[in-house]
Amino acid sequence: MPNPSIFSTPATGQRPIPADPRRWYALAVILLPILLNSLNTYMIQVALPSIQSSLNAGFADAQLIVTGFSLCLAVTLIVSGRLGDLYGRKRLLVIGVIGFTITALLGGLAPNPAYLIAVRCVQGAAAALIQPQVLSMMQVNFLLREKGLVFGLYGALMGFGFAFGLILGGVLVEWNGFGLGWRTVFLFNVPFGLIVLLCLPMIPESRGSRNSRIDWLGAALLIGGLLLLVYPLSEGQKQGWPLWIWGCLFLSVALLLVFIADGLRKQHRGESPLIDLSLFRRRTFRVGMISVVMIYLSMFSFFFVLSYYLQFGLHYGAQSAGLVFLPLGIGFFLTSLLSSRMVRRWGMNVLSLGALVTGLCCFGFILSLQADTAFMPSLSQTGILLVYGLGLGTVTTPLTGVVLAAVPPNDAGSASGMFATNMYLANSLGVAAVGILFSAALGRSLPAADLPDYVWAFSVSLAACGALAFVAFGCLIFLRDRGEAG
Repeated sequence: MPNPSIFSTPATGQRPIPADPRRWYALAVILLPILLNSLNTYMIQVALPSIQSSLNAGFADAQLIVTGFSLCLAVTLIVSGRLGDLYGRKRLLVIGVIGFTITALLGGLAPNPAYLIAVRCVQGAAAALIQPQVLSMMQVNFLLREKGLVFGLYGALMGFGFAFGLILGGVLVEWNGFGLGWRTVFLFNVPFGLIVLLCLPMIPESRGSRNSRIDWLGAALLIGGLLLLVYPLSEGQKQGWPLWIWGCLFLSVALLLVFIADGLRKQHRGESPLIDLSLFRRRTFRVGMISVVMIYLSMFSFFFVLSYYLQFGLHYGAQSAGLVFLPLGIGFFLTSLLSSRMVRRWGMNVLSLGALVTGLCCFGFILSLQADTAFMPSLSQTGILLVYGLGLGTVTTPLTGVVLAAVPPNDAGSASGMFATNMYLANSLGVAAVGILFSAALGRSLPAADLPDYVWAFSVSLAACGALAFVAFGCLIFLRDRGEAG
């Protein structure tokens, strides 16, 4: 008699009971693509100044290399989650890894900024096929008592990818193997992607509910609205904020409002909109999603401006800049490992404390810059980076499980897509918006600016990052005080 699939979903829609111990081996396999994407994300962060210099790209081009990837990833994620439910999560996962690996090769061969931006956009769409499938498998195929450990492992892996990716990116750029420089950051993903592809056949197929269709009109409205929001923010300063930029922003708001109205209309008729807006009736999901946006806006913006401050303001090489991030990565990794145990003991207080700590560290960093700008990291700055990483791991890792645990298993694909969409949309908006602040405060072009200019621009950006973290703290305090589980 054949063994039941370890990733099967009963037709009744009830929560599966994963009795087969092979699910833990399968979990190790499906987490490999997450590590691939995580390493890539943070290697690019530290290599970005070198890419800009090598390709003679402008600051806006450098922003688009990051935001193009994140935005295309964000706008594809919700559709990806639904596609996985309908046509098979393993199938979508394999297609995503293939696309990611091919675009990594093409990115390593990029001759100019426009080509690299285009490749990064396609790579973002490929990456979007990966994350919702993994989150959905984790959500629907483990018991409630196992999810703390499962999402803790997921967060720890993200923490490892963060810490190791920043250092590895710097090492690869400085190593300059075969004279390729920053291109090795992309080419590194090719053999890693092939290894992941060899492992994926080990897991069986998994599907969710197949009763609903994909809302292509909703997808078009959402994608159009988000593109018209992020692209003008990235290009506005470079173009001098002409009228067409403001027109795009106005049209973006209009499209997003139409998207919401269309979703409500379809839901009222009993149809399946792209986003199941009824999920937002759950306070944990609703407030958790706002918290996700705020904390990731703050986090990715912090990484972006710190990398530029180190490499353009202090003239650090990529490897040295990556090592500065090391205490931050260590802190993130440690609390990611311990977060599930901490939440079991102290509850939602852990998440709100983590958000508060990250906000305080941003303002603490500003004070430390006034004391020592010529050398970094000083002892105080190293300590602040370590504590900042501890705070990040404390809030971001358990937040994934808290938000998705409030969702019924049949909605896991849609909810996982929304969660990841918010995370990467925050990446795009954070880099675009805080990048505008950084560039405006700098007042001069990047190579020509002096160290005091960079200190001021970095301080203004840090203040924005800290304010966003405090908003996340307020949301999580509200969630804790109301004490709602669903």
